Amino acid sequence: MVTIRKEVGLVRCLRRAVRENGFLSLYDGLGAQVLRQLTYTTVRFHLYELGKMQVDECSFLKKVGIATMAGCLAGAVGIPTELVNTRMQVDRALPSHMRRNYRNVFHGLYRVAKDEGYKALYSSFVLTCVRSALTTIGQNAIYDQAKENYMQYFKLKHDSTLLHLMSSVTAVSVFGPIIQPLENIRTIKMVKNMSLKASIFHLMSFGPLGPFRGMVPSMLRLVPNTVLTFLLYEKIRIHFGYYAASKACSQ
Repeated sequence: MVTIRKEVGLVRCLRRAVRENGFLSLYDGLGAQVLRQLTYTTVRFHLYELGKMQVDECSFLKKVGIATMAGCLAGAVGIPTELVNTRMQVDRALPSHMRRNYRNVFHGLYRVAKDEGYKALYSSFVLTCVRSALTTIGQNAIYDQAKENYMQYFKLKHDSTLLHLMSSVTAVSVFGPIIQPLENIRTIKMVKNMSLKASIFHLMSFGPLGPFRGMVPSMLRLVPNTVLTFLLYEKIRIHFGYYAASKACSQ
């Protein structure tokens, strides 16, 4: 929706993909996405949790600072797979002469390094790191803050599934719209190899709401992704990890 045609919406994109390339085309880039999650997401969560041990967890600003650093470092790790994933997702929709035809994530990484140079693997470095920092602030810091507030106001226990559900929905509702403009600009730069200025102009060609182009499918992905991530994370923590009892944060 962001890189191809202005008038194509979510439903038409889905119909076109299934009609022309089959249902499995909706999963293009799955291997790159899985590898990205195994690297970028795990590093982001791990660094954030390690950082929290070194600061006052009751301070939201300190959690934001830790989330920013963790997000930037994890973003730097995940850029190559993010690049290949983004290109593989839209490859079928491009004109035949513009398609890259990556067979899998490793072939994509090899082709980028061979055809464009190793530096190309870190295309959109700044945008990706900023997006990753905002995502970590939204997903992790705001989730933790929401959980603390809900535990106090609604007298919920730390292992309450309702608490985890409410906190994760709160987190994604905050950071989802915030990162959408950066997500769109980054996608255009990675797919079309445009400059930052040209990518912004391309996005604004969709009109005043151009920065939020694709918000509906983006939220349809982010909401279940974030909710399931934290529900599973908390269940694993409760049953196989530990819960360090600490003094309740004062509001």
